[in-house]
Amino acid sequence: MQEYEVMYHKIIASNIRKLRKEAKFSQEELAEKLNCSREFVSRAENLKEKISLKMLLKLSLLFNVEPQYFFCKN
Repeated sequence: MQEYEVMYHKIIASNIRKLRKEAKFSQEELAEKLNCSREFVSRAENLKEKISLKMLLKLSLLFNVEPQYFFCKN
């Protein structure tokens, strides 16, 4: 993976975790809302799973943020 890809992967994972915690969702609750597994959420937050554009769009709708939010250090 290129250096910039790793950097953005870390930023995206951090932003997902931040939004989930601010919403007071467990990983399991978030998984239910996204129609995916808790393991997927865990792997995404721990840099073991890349997030698809489709999943980023689902997350942005769920948390009411623009998709660009996930690419910025917050």
